[in-house]
Amino acid sequence: MPPIVSIVGLSGVGKTTLLERLIPEIRKRSYRVAIIKHDVHGFEIDKPGKDSWRFTQAGSDIMILSSPDKLAMIKKVDRDSTLPELVRLVGDSADIILTEGFKQREAPKIEIHRKIVGKELLCRPDELVALVTDEPLDSPVWQCSPEEISKLADLIERTFLTNQKDEASLFVNGAPIPMAPFLQDLVAKTMMGMVSALKGVDEVQSLELSLKQTLPRINHIKGDKDDK
Repeated sequence: MPPIVSIVGLSGVGKTTLLERLIPEIRKRSYRVAIIKHDVHGFEIDKPGKDSWRFTQAGSDIMILSSPDKLAMIKKVDRDSTLPELVRLVGDSADIILTEGFKQREAPKIEIHRKIVGKELLCRPDELVALVTDEPLDSPVWQCSPEEISKLADLIERTFLTNQKDEASLFVNGAPIPMAPFLQDLVAKTMMGMVSALKGVDEVQSLELSLKQTLPRINHIKGDKDDK
């Protein structure tokens, strides 16, 4: 699972603007970046009249749009997805995931502060890896200004992207199951070793195993209406 860093802050501090500037700075260091944004007000991308809208209106639960340069999925849900569930969709397609709008989730956070918005911070110091602020704050947390994007990217790179270890994730019925670090290490090394030994497998960068329990189908035999 890629490392996750949440960009948080009060409304109007410039979270989206920071991400727009941070993404190319990390990308130019040859890392792949995924963004997960949470919007409590909802959003709409399948416009009425378009094929995707027509298929979802017809009752499709999952709609995937594919082209030579883009891939999109529209999925009907009956609840707000958890961050681990969304991260699972990203899979190994990114080296780091930056999120916006997940201030209550358990992930390392970078908080943005602007003097004009107010002195209040959303997070405790122990929840933060950095503060991006336009004024010095009395906090033990590492700080930089909104203009020091390269400096912030340096911190992210050395904290989350260098010397990454093998990691194993377990999902049961779609829900993430926590594993102790020693168990993650054991599962990762065991599975990597087994799969690497299979014929036709080159260097393993990542692997995904899916197990599904299929219950035996019971055929109900109905008698004739005249049977007593």
